Amino acid sequence: MPGSRAGGGAADRRERALTYTILAVDRRAGLVGGATASFSLAVGNSVLAVQPSVGVVASQAWTNRRLRGRLLAALEAGDEPAVAVGRVPEWDDEPELRQVAVLGVDGRGAHRTGARTSSWAGGLVLPDVVVVGNLLAGAPVLDAMLAGWAGFPTWRDHAGDPGAATRDPSDGEAAEAFAHRLLAAVRAGERAGGDLRGRQSAGLLVGRTEETAAWPPQLAVDLRVDDGLDPLDELDRLLRLPGAVAAPA
Repeated sequence: MPGSRAGGGAADRRERALTYTILAVDRRAGLVGGATASFSLAVGNSVLAVQPSVGVVASQAWTNRRLRGRLLAALEAGDEPAVAVGRVPEWDDEPELRQVAVLGVDGRGAHRTGARTSSWAGGLVLPDVVVVGNLLAGAPVLDAMLAGWAGFPTWRDHAGDPGAATRDPSDGEAAEAFAHRLLAAVRAGERAGGDLRGRQSAGLLVGRTEETAAWPPQLAVDLRVDDGLDPLDELDRLLRLPGAVAAPA
C-alpha cells in the first residue's frame, strides 16, 4: 500500500544482514536501481538484484538470497508487487525472519517485513520508490531517506552546464546522476541514525530499462564496498572514477 509502514520484532541469528535500502525507478530516463548500507560484511553482494526488463528487488534481515530471483521471476510472470511479496511464505520456511521489497519498472512497489525481524524494522512505499530497513534507529531513518531522494538535485540542477536546461543528458550522465541520487538517499538515512550498530559495507546498482531480459543483466553501475570505515564515502569516490558508469551494451 502506498505510504504504508510496518514494524517487526526481534530475533538472534548470526547470518542476519541488518540493513537500510532504497529501490527507485526513473521512468523518464529509463533507469532502475537501488542502494543499500549495513553494519555487516559485503551487503552489496547479498541484498540487491536488478533485472532491467523487470525491476529491482531486495532481500534482507536474516537474508535469504534466493528470494531475489523468486521475486524477479514473479514480477516477470505478471504478479503485482504486493502479490509477489505476499508469496514469500510459499518459498521460505521462516518468512517472519525476512524483509523483502520489490519495485517494478512501471513504478509500482511493495514490501514485506516479517514480524520477527529486528526492531526497529519497516518500510515505506511511494510511486517510483521503496525504502526498507531493519535494526534501525527508528522510523525517521526511512523518512530521511525519502527526503534525501526527493531533495537531491536533478541532473539539470547540478550539471554545471549553462546549456543543461535545454538539452537531455547523455546516457552516462543520466545514469551517474541517478546513482548519486540513490547514494544521497542512503547517506541521509545514515545521518538520521542508520543501522544501530554502525557502518561497514554498502552497494549500488543501476540498470537501463530494457524490453527483454538478458543474463547476466547489463548494468550501468555495479559498485560495492565490502568492508570499510566509511563505505558510503568510498562508494561515492568509486562512482566518480572513470569507467564507473558503463556505456550501453
